[in-house]
Amino acid sequence: MTDSKPKVAVLDDDENWCLAIQRFFRASFDVTTFTDVQSFLNSPLESYDLVMIDFTIAPNHRHETATNGIEIIHQLKTQLKHPPLAILTSAFISRSDLTLDHTLSMQADIVMPKDCGLDEILRTAQALLSAKDSGLNKTGEGRQSQLE
Repeated sequence: MTDSKPKVAVLDDDENWCLAIQRFFRASFDVTTFTDVQSFLNSPLESYDLVMIDFTIAPNHRHETATNGIEIIHQLKTQLKHPPLAILTSAFISRSDLTLDHTLSMQADIVMPKDCGLDEILRTAQALLSAKDSGLNKTGEGRQSQLE
């Protein structure tokens, strides 16, 4: 039996951020990155253990509009029977802002400012998945999600 790494999807219009996450997380996670919303939504969403979504995603094409990460997370949580855990990231918030607006955390499992550092984001992702796995192991249920 082989130990498979948890699968993480990153949706962010900043290619450099995606590359940094992919490189920093690769020892612990199987990371897939997306720089546009449509590619992300067309991916096998039910196969990811965790998604990391930027708060604001700029349009990739002229006919698209900017997308709010909260809306994407809401869509995942309402359309998938067993949605992946969700981290909402943003370069426009800092640690002090997190206590100001609880609206951000209503959909996401956690909200993290990008300036907290990759090591803290990695530790948080690992802790979220460990907590989730502990709960799933008690019931013996698998992670088979399907669109409703």
